[in-house]
Amino acid sequence: MLQKMKQAIGGLLLVAAALAGAPAAAEGGSDEAPFYERWWHTAVAETTDITRNGDWNVYLPAKIYHLPIAYTAEQRDRYNETPMPGFGIGRGKYIEDGNWHGLYAMEFRDSNDKPSWLAGYARSWLWDMPRLNGGFYGLGFTAFIMGRQDYGNYAPFPAILPSFTLGFKQVELEAVFVPGGKGNGNVFFIWFKLNEKERPHS
Repeated sequence: MLQKMKQAIGGLLLVAAALAGAPAAAEGGSDEAPFYERWWHTAVAETTDITRNGDWNVYLPAKIYHLPIAYTAEQRDRYNETPMPGFGIGRGKYIEDGNWHGLYAMEFRDSNDKPSWLAGYARSWLWDMPRLNGGFYGLGFTAFIMGRQDYGNYAPFPAILPSFTLGFKQVELEAVFVPGGKGNGNVFFIWFKLNEKERPHS
């Protein structure tokens, strides 16, 4: 399983680097190189930069919210909406214009009240709140691999989801949205993120 996880993380880093709009080539690559080679060099360069020069982040899972439009009251009563006990840790870095990207891993209790885990890359485009000094908000995405008991008995699988951020100084409230249909998906997963450093003003 560990080898599968390493392979999946490598693939996700390639996708994440492309979605992030990273430079076409990093040191050691060229414009004439195949696209997958340029993606790989970029993914390695960005990951190395985050791990070496990034700051620590702590993740505290807070809420799993099943949208009432997709679930009956009986279903919502049956599903778990408290992901605690849970914990995550990561390394992240503020980049141009006060935006952020990073790597993370998190463990929590899922909707079926079973332990689940995920690990991946996240990127957020952040803006200052005009009337709150130190406040900010943003949109982004996260590309990750996840393990759940009800999906192949914890066999790792990849996913990419949109993310939303509301922050003040070193504390952030973040959420990802899981799309779906009637009785599946349509869930917000919400957590707090504690950052080692404050976000610089954009």
